[in-house]
Amino acid sequence: MVGNRRTRWATTFYRSIDLSPVDVYVKPELGIGWIPSSSPTINRLRNIVPAGAVVVPCVDEVELLMAVSSGRVALTVIEAAGGSNAAALLALRRLREEFPRHPVVAWCDVRAITPHDLLAIARAGVQDLIRHDLDELRHVFVRIVASATQRAISYRILEEISDVVQQRLHPLLEYVLEHSHEHLDRDGVAAVFGLSRRTLQNRLTEARLPPLRPFLTWCRLLVATALLDEPGHTLDSVAAQLDFHDGANLGVALRRYTGTNITQLRARGAFTEAVRAFRHAVVANPSYEASLPQSSSAD
Repeated sequence: MVGNRRTRWATTFYRSIDLSPVDVYVKPELGIGWIPSSSPTINRLRNIVPAGAVVVPCVDEVELLMAVSSGRVALTVIEAAGGSNAAALLALRRLREEFPRHPVVAWCDVRAITPHDLLAIARAGVQDLIRHDLDELRHVFVRIVASATQRAISYRILEEISDVVQQRLHPLLEYVLEHSHEHLDRDGVAAVFGLSRRTLQNRLTEARLPPLRPFLTWCRLLVATALLDEPGHTLDSVAAQLDFHDGANLGVALRRYTGTNITQLRARGAFTEAVRAFRHAVVANPSYEASLPQSSSAD
C-alpha cells in the first residue's frame, strides 16, 4: 500500500509542474524540507546547512509530501515551538503514514514548547530533536544530515538488492548498511542479533549469500559507490567516512570485488556497477537457484 500511495503522490507532482521523472530525480543537491514555510526561523536553518544542501520551504503537509515523493527532499525539519503545533504534528503523522522510513527531525525551542507537545512530537516519530539554542548548532546539524544521508543510502541499497537477499536477512542487511561507517567485526554483528558467528555464517550460506566477512565488505562498498556518485565526494573522503585505510585501499577493494577500476566505475555510474557486480556474485553461485521459491506444477 505504501508503494501505491507513493506512486500516486509522484504522479500528482509530475502533472502539477509538468516535469518528467528524469527532470525530478536528478538531484545535484541534498533537499532539506522545512515546514512551515512562513516561519522566520527558516533563515537560521539556511545559515547552518552544509555545503551541497538546499532548504525546500513547504506551506503544508500536502506540499511536503509531494516534495518527498518526487525526490526533492531527502530530510525534513519540522519546527516545534510555542503555541499550537497541530500543523507540525499533522505533517509528521502524514509523513510517517506515507513514507515510514523518511528521516525527520524536529527544530525545538525548549523554552517555549510545553512538555506535553514535546512528548507528542517525539512519539509521532522524529529521529532527532534539534535545540535551536545550542552553541554548536551547525556541527550538530551537519551530523544529523550525514546520518540522514546514510539512512537514505541504506534504504536505496536495500530496495536494489532485496530480491537476492532473503526477507529474514533484511534486518541484518539494514543494520550493516546503516553502520558501514563503523568498524564492524563478525562476532559483534552476530551478537547484535543474539547469534554466534557460526550460526550467522550458516544462515548466510543457507541464503546463498557470500561468507560473513565478504558480505560486510560488500555492504561497505555498496555504500561507498553510492557516496561516490554524489557531488563533492572523493575516493579519499569516502574512504575516511567508511573506515578504509585510505583512498587507495578503497580503490583496491572496489576493483577486487567489482572487477572494474575506479575510473571506469565512476564513468559508468559507480553504484549501478557495484549493484550489478553484487547481484552477479550472488546469482552466479551454482547453488543460488536452490534458495528461490519453486513454482508448483499448476503454475
